[in-house]
Amino acid sequence: MTRKVKKSSFTEEEKRFITTLFSWSLEDIFNERLLEVPNVAKSFDSAKQYLNQFVDPLLEETRAELQAAMEVISKAPFASVTGFEEYNPEGCLLYKVQVDDWRNCRGSSGNPPYKTLPCDVVLLANGRPKRVSDLQRPGRFWLLAVVTGLLDDDDEEEGSTKCTNFTLLASKGLEVGNLGHKSVMTVIFLTNTATNERIWKALHMAKNLSIINKVLSAETFVRDSFHYCYEQQVNRNCENIDSTALNESQRGAVLACLGRARCRHSAGLELIKGPPGTGKTKTVSTLLVSLLKMKCRTLTCTPTNVAIKEVASRVVKLWKSESSATQKNALGDILLLGNEDRLNLDSEVQEIYLGYRVKELWKCFAPLSGWQYRLSSTIDFLQRCVIQFYVHLENERKNERNKNQDSKVEGMKCQSFLQYARDIFKPTVLPFQNCMITLCNHVPESFMGRELVEKIECVIDLLKSFRSLLFCDKVRSNELRKLFRRPNLIEDSSNLFTPASKELCRIRTRCISALKDLSKSLRGVKFPVFRNKYEIKNFCFKSASLILCTTATSYKLHSVKMKEPLEVLVIDEAAQLKECESAIPLQLPGVRHAILIGDECQLPAMVQSKACTKAEFGRSLFERLTLLGHPVHLLNIQYRMHPSISCFPNSIFYSGKIQDGDNVKSPSYEKKGYLPGPMFGPYSFMNVNGGREELDDVGRSRRNMTEVDITLKLVKNLYKEWNGSNEKKLSIGVISPYTAQVIAIKKKLGDRYERTDGFSVKVKSVDGFQGGEEDIIIISTVRSNESGAIGFLSNAQRANVALTRARYCMWILGCGRTLMSSESVWQKLVYDAKARECFFDVDQLELLLPGERNPRRKVQLSGYSKGSSARLTTGNKKSEMKHNRRSTGSDEDYERIQESVINKVKLMSIEELTRLDFAM
Repeated sequence: MTRKVKKSSFTEEEKRFITTLFSWSLEDIFNERLLEVPNVAKSFDSAKQYLNQFVDPLLEETRAELQAAMEVISKAPFASVTGFEEYNPEGCLLYKVQVDDWRNCRGSSGNPPYKTLPCDVVLLANGRPKRVSDLQRPGRFWLLAVVTGLLDDDDEEEGSTKCTNFTLLASKGLEVGNLGHKSVMTVIFLTNTATNERIWKALHMAKNLSIINKVLSAETFVRDSFHYCYEQQVNRNCENIDSTALNESQRGAVLACLGRARCRHSAGLELIKGPPGTGKTKTVSTLLVSLLKMKCRTLTCTPTNVAIKEVASRVVKLWKSESSATQKNALGDILLLGNEDRLNLDSEVQEIYLGYRVKELWKCFAPLSGWQYRLSSTIDFLQRCVIQFYVHLENERKNERNKNQDSKVEGMKCQSFLQYARDIFKPTVLPFQNCMITLCNHVPESFMGRELVEKIECVIDLLKSFRSLLFCDKVRSNELRKLFRRPNLIEDSSNLFTPASKELCRIRTRCISALKDLSKSLRGVKFPVFRNKYEIKNFCFKSASLILCTTATSYKLHSVKMKEPLEVLVIDEAAQLKECESAIPLQLPGVRHAILIGDECQLPAMVQSKACTKAEFGRSLFERLTLLGHPVHLLNIQYRMHPSISCFPNSIFYSGKIQDGDNVKSPSYEKKGYLPGPMFGPYSFMNVNGGREELDDVGRSRRNMTEVDITLKLVKNLYKEWNGSNEKKLSIGVISPYTAQVIAIKKKLGDRYERTDGFSVKVKSVDGFQGGEEDIIIISTVRSNESGAIGFLSNAQRANVALTRARYCMWILGCGRTLMSSESVWQKLVYDAKARECFFDVDQLELLLPGERNPRRKVQLSGYSKGSSARLTTGNKKSEMKHNRRSTGSDEDYERIQESVINKVKLMSIEELTRLDFAM
């Protein structure tokens, strides 16, 4: 294997991190008490103490991630080794490895299939283990290794290769001969440690500490000279935002952040709290576009690729909507970084993606086919097209004379001058136009100057006009040839030529003049000489005013020499980010202000280790600063949820500080019943007493098949009602905190609604729905037991996310008795539903549509609420169940109905029985 190594060298800190991992035995990896993890403090005395506080928890979290991966090793991606050789460029245990196709690599829950990436931790073994204990069997050999580089000819962004050739750093020496035949050697993927490795290096770099010194304790942000700057700059900031598009709280938050960005006195922070539906993304995009207009070099980070893509998309849309007609595609100041596969790019953000920009600029600046060559060719074509035509004719005649053909007449029927000009225009002028469009789109205007950009735009418009007339049917070929040869004929013999031919000749003259002027201006710009794509990549980094990436990816910027340093750091979804991870961008050179946007009342960062969870390792910088009393700009108007839906979470999680927007309070927002009956209003708790929770086949998650069936019937009924209505679109979200329940619902649902235009059903976990919203949300709580045990369902932040995703209707499925005994937020929810008369008993049969019901076979328990009485009836509510055997069917039918009623009564509490009215 003689392929290029895309990355193989590593720093001393990387070696320390990897060496620590390699020092762990199998017993160590499964030892949850291997490392002592102290509680993460809320205040710190120094930056050194602050950074050191996260080192041990980070190692413990890495250990827990390895343990979790090994516990499901049978499901891990694996591949057989087909090529293996040792090489030691740095005196390390490095191996070049080639494998066949990866198996078991299909992504789950919408994730892309597995591809090898640097920092992948893998097992290299003489055979594939089905469980961890297999590694300890006699004759088995295994070792831990880390992917240090990808071996491939392709030098595009990481993750775009086939990823079957890579280098490994092994935990110990590997004697290939002792493993047997190469075909039995297997590589098994465990986890990727890139993010943890970058955090580790950030915790040990201690570079720019201006922001970190500001966040150590409450005392560090009490005194602040910012108020002076804010008062001085508020009027200037107002010019950069469209105040009509923002409410008062949004506008105030943006103005404060813009004032902060202008402050030169000292480093500082701003916190913006955005509860669900309050327009947080809109506020962020307005802030970023305003900073862009101010030419303030800004880095924007989020915890995930999905989140950064959403921010980037909103920024691009807003920038185009607010830019002039000639600047709508001028995106050179905006740059998006990241893994192309994980970003799942679309046309909206592709133009600002680093990999795409590098490709386009490489074509534009190529020595033999770039803009300089295209510009010269275009001028030459317009000036000498007639002469070129005659040369073309002569060449055609010579070719015909050299052919031993009988029909020379046919050879003389060459194309006309007009057809020749049209044929040459496309391969000559269109590539030049594309080069100019690339310059306008991908090179910042500040680099070229507005005057040059206007000249380019003028030339592009003239060439478009020229093309339109050239391909017009009214143009005459002979006229055009005479006019192009002697343009002065327009004035001398103006009546001899058609208006179209004369206009085309005038446009040609203007194009030649404008192109020569543009050529002079472009050669006056000091464009760098790009010898490879790496130099173009650095140019993109240095020239962009707004860079967007995940916090982990921002580590790459530490190695980029910026022409002008970054000034402001904006972290969106900051409450979902472990505080130690924010240390990566906070230390970037030049950053003097940070703006954190998030909501600590929603889901925090995921933490695998129980010890780390207990030590609050997952707590964000946003949450810690809020606990310390740092001022927060609260976005206080929600525009998503029907007031009946927003009422409970607003009261419980936000102390009633969030107002409902005019849109959700308007009559038009009150949807006219997706399903008939009071149970299917905007807010409803459906009490499922007959359900039973159970562990899944792996024993790691829970499901409730009764709630699965009810969910499917609700979706089915919604589809039937929608299909017979005038509603154009209806989106349904099904949420459950348990992965096993999500899988069970997806399995039963299948793909029956995937090809239905206008009707969509998304089934996800609570974590997967953070940031999302749908017309109707169905929540399956799963838990149903006598003890009131609900596990991590009791997490208030997770409950907040689940309860704030719906626009028009939110229906909650759950066992009221279990949730009421849980002493959690769900207990309060059940009491709230009863107090608001939104609590309904339900069984599966009563969810059948009227046409499906059989009154002789079905008994239902109608919903009850505060102040009303429950009533047992047959499926037909207008008729009561009689002892008349004719009306109820056979003896077996009657006994089955009677048994069903008795079973329902057994499940009721004493209070329910006293309020029950039997109609029998």
